[in-house]
Amino acid sequence: MQVRPLSSVLKCFQLLEVAAEQQAPIRISNLSRLTGESRATTYQRLHTLTIAGWMERLPDGGYRLSTRACRFGAAAMQQAGFGERTQPLLDELAAELSEAVSLVLLEQDRLVIAQRAESRSMLRADLKVGAELSYKDSASGAIWLAFGPTNLSERVREAGHTLPSTKRISKALKEAISIGGGGRTLPDISAIAIPVLDLNGQCLGSLSTTSPASRFQPEHYLPAMRRAAEQMANLSDGEPT
Repeated sequence: MQVRPLSSVLKCFQLLEVAAEQQAPIRISNLSRLTGESRATTYQRLHTLTIAGWMERLPDGGYRLSTRACRFGAAAMQQAGFGERTQPLLDELAAELSEAVSLVLLEQDRLVIAQRAESRSMLRADLKVGAELSYKDSASGAIWLAFGPTNLSERVREAGHTLPSTKRISKALKEAISIGGGGRTLPDISAIAIPVLDLNGQCLGSLSTTSPASRFQPEHYLPAMRRAAEQMANLSDGEPT
Protein backbone atom coordinates (compact mmCIF):
# COMPACT_ATOMS: atom_id res chain seq x y z
CA MET A 1 0.00 0.00 0.00
CA GLN A 2 1.35 3.38 -0.99
CA VAL A 3 1.63 5.83 1.88
CA ARG A 4 1.05 9.48 1.07
CA PRO A 5 2.95 12.18 2.96
CA LEU A 6 1.02 14.65 5.07
CA SER A 7 0.75 17.77 2.90
CA SER A 8 0.20 20.04 5.91
CA VAL A 9 3.48 18.86 7.47
CA LEU A 10 5.33 19.35 4.19
CA LYS A 11 3.96 22.90 3.97
CA CYS A 12 5.23 23.64 7.50
CA PHE A 13 8.69 22.41 6.54
CA GLN A 14 8.56 24.55 3.40
CA LEU A 15 7.79 27.58 5.54
CA LEU A 16 10.66 26.66 7.85
CA GLU A 17 13.08 26.49 4.89
CA VAL A 18 11.95 29.89 3.61
CA ALA A 19 12.50 31.41 7.07
CA ALA A 20 15.97 29.83 7.23
CA GLU A 21 16.96 31.54 3.97
CA GLN A 22 16.32 35.03 5.39
CA GLN A 23 19.09 37.22 6.75
CA ALA A 24 16.93 38.65 9.54
CA PRO A 25 13.59 38.04 11.29
CA ILE A 26 10.68 38.17 8.85
CA ARG A 27 7.05 39.26 9.13
CA ILE A 28 3.95 37.25 8.27
CA SER A 29 3.14 39.36 5.20
CA ASN A 30 6.56 38.69 3.66
CA LEU A 31 6.41 34.98 4.45
CA SER A 32 2.93 34.82 2.91
CA ARG A 33 4.25 36.44 -0.26
CA LEU A 34 7.30 34.18 -0.49
CA THR A 35 5.33 30.96 0.02
CA GLY A 36 2.32 31.95 -2.08
CA GLU A 37 -0.07 31.15 0.79
CA SER A 38 -2.73 33.33 2.40
CA ARG A 39 -1.86 35.37 5.47
CA ALA A 40 -4.25 33.29 7.62
CA THR A 41 -2.71 30.00 6.48
CA THR A 42 0.81 31.37 6.97
CA TYR A 43 -0.05 32.51 10.49
CA GLN A 44 -1.51 29.09 11.36
CA ARG A 45 1.68 27.34 10.22
CA LEU A 46 3.89 29.86 12.01
CA HIS A 47 1.86 29.34 15.17
CA THR A 48 2.29 25.56 14.83
CA LEU A 49 6.06 25.89 14.36
CA THR A 50 6.27 28.31 17.30
CA ILE A 51 4.39 25.94 19.62
CA ALA A 52 6.67 23.11 18.43
CA GLY A 53 9.71 25.22 19.33
CA TRP A 54 11.12 25.74 15.83
CA MET A 55 10.21 29.44 15.47
CA GLU A 56 10.13 32.41 17.84
CA ARG A 57 7.77 35.38 17.72
CA LEU A 58 9.40 38.73 18.50
CA PRO A 59 7.75 41.66 20.31
CA ASP A 60 7.59 43.64 17.04
CA GLY A 61 5.60 40.87 15.34
CA GLY A 62 8.45 39.37 13.34
CA TYR A 63 9.45 35.72 13.39
CA ARG A 64 12.83 34.01 13.47
CA LEU A 65 14.22 30.50 13.80
CA SER A 66 14.76 29.25 17.32
CA THR A 67 18.01 27.69 18.50
CA ARG A 68 16.39 24.24 18.23
CA ALA A 69 17.73 24.09 14.66
CA CYS A 70 21.30 24.35 15.96
CA ARG A 71 20.73 21.48 18.38
CA PHE A 72 19.26 19.24 15.69
CA GLY A 73 22.07 20.16 13.30
CA ALA A 74 24.69 19.11 15.83
CA ALA A 75 22.80 15.88 16.51
CA ALA A 76 22.57 15.13 12.80
CA MET A 77 26.32 15.54 12.37
CA GLN A 78 26.92 13.27 15.33
CA GLN A 79 24.54 10.57 14.07
CA ALA A 80 26.12 10.74 10.62
CA GLY A 81 29.47 9.95 12.20
CA PHE A 82 30.84 13.43 11.52
CA GLY A 83 32.31 13.67 15.02
CA GLU A 84 33.99 10.28 14.78
CA ARG A 85 35.49 11.11 11.40
CA THR A 86 36.81 14.53 12.40
CA GLN A 87 38.78 13.32 15.43
CA PRO A 88 41.55 11.73 13.29
CA LEU A 89 41.88 15.03 11.42
CA LEU A 90 42.25 16.91 14.70
CA ASP A 91 44.85 14.39 15.90
CA GLU A 92 46.85 14.81 12.68
CA LEU A 93 46.64 18.59 12.88
CA ALA A 94 47.78 18.68 16.52
CA ALA A 95 50.74 16.44 15.66
CA GLU A 96 51.71 18.59 12.67
CA LEU A 97 51.50 21.89 14.58
CA SER A 98 52.70 20.55 17.94
CA GLU A 99 49.85 22.52 19.51
CA ALA A 100 46.39 21.76 20.88
CA VAL A 101 43.51 22.07 18.42
CA SER A 102 39.75 22.14 19.03
CA LEU A 103 36.50 21.91 17.14
CA VAL A 104 34.04 24.36 18.71
CA LEU A 105 30.30 24.02 18.13
CA LEU A 106 27.27 26.12 19.01
CA GLU A 107 24.96 24.51 21.56
CA GLN A 108 21.91 26.63 22.37
CA ASP A 109 23.93 29.85 21.98
CA ARG A 110 26.82 28.45 24.05
CA LEU A 111 30.28 27.99 22.53
CA VAL A 112 31.39 24.52 23.53
CA ILE A 113 34.53 22.52 22.76
CA ALA A 114 33.06 19.43 21.07
CA GLN A 115 36.35 17.73 20.16
CA ARG A 116 39.97 18.34 21.01
CA ALA A 117 43.44 16.98 20.31
CA GLU A 118 46.14 17.87 22.81
CA SER A 119 49.68 19.07 22.26
CA ARG A 120 52.48 16.79 23.41
CA SER A 121 54.29 19.75 24.88
CA MET A 122 54.45 20.03 28.66
CA LEU A 123 53.57 23.73 28.36
CA ARG A 124 50.06 23.86 26.93
CA ALA A 125 46.58 25.32 27.33
CA ASP A 126 44.51 23.28 29.76
CA LEU A 127 41.08 23.10 28.08
CA LYS A 128 38.78 20.10 28.04
CA VAL A 129 36.02 18.76 25.83
CA GLY A 130 32.73 20.24 27.03
CA ALA A 131 34.31 23.48 28.24
CA GLU A 132 32.34 26.63 27.43
CA LEU A 133 34.23 29.46 25.75
CA SER A 134 33.72 33.20 26.06
CA TYR A 135 32.39 35.09 23.04
CA LYS A 136 34.43 38.14 24.00
CA ASP A 137 37.82 36.57 24.68
CA SER A 138 37.96 33.43 22.54
CA ALA A 139 39.02 33.36 18.90
CA SER A 140 36.07 31.09 18.14
CA GLY A 141 33.66 33.69 19.53
CA ALA A 142 34.33 36.19 16.74
CA ILE A 143 34.25 33.42 14.12
CA TRP A 144 30.83 32.18 15.20
CA LEU A 145 29.44 35.72 15.41
CA ALA A 146 30.76 36.42 11.90
CA PHE A 147 29.75 33.17 10.20
CA GLY A 148 27.04 31.68 12.42
CA PRO A 149 23.27 32.34 12.44
CA THR A 150 22.38 35.86 11.38
CA ASN A 151 20.70 36.81 14.66
CA LEU A 152 23.30 35.16 16.91
CA SER A 153 24.71 38.48 18.17
CA GLU A 154 21.28 39.61 19.25
CA ARG A 155 20.53 36.31 20.97
CA VAL A 156 23.76 36.08 22.94
CA ARG A 157 23.49 39.73 23.96
CA GLU A 158 19.97 39.09 25.28
CA ALA A 159 21.37 36.09 27.18
CA GLY A 160 23.81 38.40 28.97
CA HIS A 161 27.02 37.46 27.15
CA THR A 162 29.66 40.12 26.49
CA LEU A 163 30.50 40.37 22.80
CA PRO A 164 33.79 41.28 21.12
CA SER A 165 33.97 44.60 19.29
CA THR A 166 32.09 45.04 16.02
CA LYS A 167 35.43 45.82 14.37
CA ARG A 168 36.83 42.47 15.44
CA ILE A 169 33.79 40.58 14.15
CA SER A 170 33.95 42.44 10.84
CA LYS A 171 37.63 41.60 10.51
CA ALA A 172 36.90 37.93 11.13
CA LEU A 173 34.18 37.99 8.48
CA LYS A 174 36.50 39.66 5.96
CA GLU A 175 39.58 37.50 6.58
CA ALA A 176 37.96 34.26 7.87
CA ILE A 177 40.44 34.42 10.76
CA SER A 178 40.08 35.39 14.39
CA ILE A 179 42.80 35.74 17.00
CA GLY A 180 41.97 35.89 20.68
CA GLY A 181 43.39 35.43 24.11
CA GLY A 182 42.51 33.26 27.03
CA GLY A 183 41.05 36.12 29.05
CA ARG A 184 40.81 35.80 32.81
CA THR A 185 40.34 32.04 32.70
CA LEU A 186 43.55 31.26 30.79
CA PRO A 187 46.00 34.16 30.98
CA ASP A 188 49.03 34.15 28.67
CA ILE A 189 47.28 31.85 26.19
CA SER A 190 46.70 32.85 22.56
CA ALA A 191 44.44 31.26 19.98
CA ILE A 192 43.61 31.47 16.30
CA ALA A 193 40.35 30.18 14.80
CA ILE A 194 38.87 29.74 11.35
CA PRO A 195 35.36 28.66 10.24
CA VAL A 196 34.49 25.20 8.93
CA LEU A 197 31.97 25.98 6.18
CA ASP A 198 29.85 23.60 4.12
CA LEU A 199 29.20 24.01 0.39
CA ASN A 200 26.37 26.45 1.12
CA GLY A 201 28.55 28.64 3.30
CA GLN A 202 26.88 27.51 6.52
CA CYS A 203 29.14 27.38 9.57
CA LEU A 204 29.53 23.81 10.84
CA GLY A 205 32.01 24.77 13.55
CA SER A 206 35.13 26.74 14.30
CA LEU A 207 38.56 25.14 14.21
CA SER A 208 41.00 26.67 16.68
CA THR A 209 44.62 26.26 17.67
CA THR A 210 45.76 27.37 21.12
CA SER A 211 49.23 27.77 22.54
CA PRO A 212 51.13 29.69 25.20
CA ALA A 213 51.57 33.27 24.01
CA SER A 214 55.35 32.87 24.20
CA ARG A 215 55.39 30.53 21.18
CA PHE A 216 52.23 31.59 19.35
CA GLN A 217 52.82 31.52 15.55
CA PRO A 218 49.48 32.08 13.76
CA GLU A 219 51.02 32.42 10.29
CA HIS A 220 52.60 28.98 10.76
CA TYR A 221 49.32 27.36 11.87
CA LEU A 222 47.01 28.71 9.17
CA PRO A 223 47.91 26.58 6.08
CA ALA A 224 47.46 23.30 7.93
CA MET A 225 44.30 24.55 9.67
CA ARG A 226 42.73 25.52 6.34
CA ARG A 227 43.48 22.11 4.87
CA ALA A 228 41.92 20.42 7.89
CA ALA A 229 38.84 22.68 7.76
CA GLU A 230 38.33 21.82 4.08
CA GLN A 231 38.60 18.12 4.83
CA MET A 232 36.05 18.47 7.64
CA ALA A 233 33.66 20.30 5.32
CA ASN A 234 34.01 17.49 2.78
CA LEU A 235 33.15 14.96 5.47
CA SER A 236 29.93 16.79 6.28
CA ASP A 237 28.98 16.71 2.60
CA GLY A 238 29.66 13.00 2.37
CA GLU A 239 32.76 13.38 0.19
CA PRO A 240 36.02 11.51 0.70
CA THR A 241 38.97 13.41 2.18
